[in-house]
Amino acid sequence: MKRYFSHYTFIYPDIYLRNHIVEISDDMKQISFFPFDREIERTEFYSGLLIFIPENSSDKTGHIISEAKLAVITDANYSGDTHIQSDTCFRLYHEENV
Repeated sequence: MKRYFSHYTFIYPDIYLRNHIVEISDDMKQISFFPFDREIERTEFYSGLLIFIPENSSDKTGHIISEAKLAVITDANYSGDTHIQSDTCFRLYHEENV
């Protein structure tokens, strides 16, 4: 299990988060997240925007990144399910200048 924290996070296709910790399984298929309220050891911090993109969407990666950068700052209020399980592995993309 890996744990990431960033100012902004987008999880494809429609989860926009602000100041959340994201945990992802070692096989990169299960994601859970929760609001940041304290530092947790072994959490990697990334300034700016983290984007979790399914591996099988490589032909749309540029479009996904552009859409995430436009929307994440204003739409970063998610109140749905805080756990995602997928048959698809996710890739991590980091954009520092949001």
